Order: sequence, then C-alpha cells, then structure tokens
Amino acid sequence: MEGTKENWYEVRYNTKLDKLVLKKPKFTSKMLIFIRKHKLITIVGISFIAFSILNITMIYSFMKVLEQI
Repeated sequence: MEGTKENWYEVRYNTKLDKLVLKKPKFTSKMLIFIRKHKLITIVGISFIAFSILNITMIYSFMKVLEQI
C-alpha cells in the first residue's frame, strides 16, 4: 500500500504510446541509491582513487628531486 502512495506522482501520460508510463529514474538518483546501499564499496573506491593520486604526485616529486642531484 505504501508503494502506491510513493509512486503515484511519477506516472506520466505518453501520447505516442497512448498509455500511462512510469518516469525513469535519473542517473544521479541511481548513483545516490547505490552509494547508500554499498557504503563499504564506495569508501574503498574513493580511498583507492585518492591514494593513487597521492602516490603519483609523490613519485613525480621524487623524480624531480632526483633530477636536481
């Protein structure tokens, strides 16, 4: 019963198909739902990207130091 109360505003009339259709969820809302459900995967992914960027910048700066010697 609650599902019908929540989704009634998402129904649109399609003139080409001549029937009522549900509105498709946006990509951003799908991503937010994924992040809420899979917090550990999200944290691991974000930290992997952050540490990879940090690692690349540290290697680059170390190479610059070695070039000056």
